[in-house]
Amino acid sequence: MGYTHYWKFNQKPSVEKFAEFVEGVKHITATADEAGIAIGKEVYEAGYLSFNGVGNLAYETFAIDLENEGDDFCKTGQRPYDTAVTASLILAKKIFGDDITIRSDGNWADWSDGQLLFESVYDIQPESVLA
Repeated sequence: MGYTHYWKFNQKPSVEKFAEFVEGVKHITATADEAGIAIGKEVYEAGYLSFNGVGNLAYETFAIDLENEGDDFCKTGQRPYDTAVTASLILAKKIFGDDITIRSDGNWADWSDGQLLFESVYDIQPESVLA
């Protein structure tokens, strides 16, 4: 097993909310990359987004697919791109609210780098998003 984050949509979000989320994730990954956190191939399509780390700093691809109706997860193994993953999940909770449930093998303190990345992009100090 590896360090993993889990999420589930309790209700499928609107196309508009998902588009807002995609634009936010693009800002998060760009800011992470500028800060020296290598972000690998990014995919942004209607109802789908994904990214990973680079080389031996990659692990499982973080992907959110609106067509997936079950539980979803991403093992990051706490590699550097985990910062962008946790910041993206913080954004997901901000945008989707009660329509998404988020859990993690870590606790909120373990997400401190993701919290800082989120705050640097949005100038908002996030509250815990973990169920």
